[in-house]
Amino acid sequence: MLSKKQFSEKLEELKGEVRELEGVDDQAVILETAARLRGFNYAPPVFMAVDTFLAGTRAELLEEIERIAGMQASELQIEADGQNEWDVKIQHISVLVFYFKELNDLRRGVPEAWDEIDELYVHD
Repeated sequence: MLSKKQFSEKLEELKGEVRELEGVDDQAVILETAARLRGFNYAPPVFMAVDTFLAGTRAELLEEIERIAGMQASELQIEADGQNEWDVKIQHISVLVFYFKELNDLRRGVPEAWDEIDELYVHD
């Protein structure tokens, strides 16, 4: 279980990863990639609306991270499995960052990222 201090440290680490991403804020590329992914019914398991996520910028993602970090425990739907609110928040934020990094690769046209989407959504 994370302490509040450990949560804060991990939170800053994850926000740093987002800030370091390049090539995620070109609006034309964002819209083109989002439209293509919507066509595949791409739906990553993130704690926000998929359309909002697909069209989101780095700045908007950082705002969403702050929103999740500031949520009350009652809003997190914590199950009785020994997790505390810091664990749950970091899990949600980590998943969000992971999929945003993948989205960033798709926006930049990384062939391996698109190969994975094609394999999961086109060839099945």
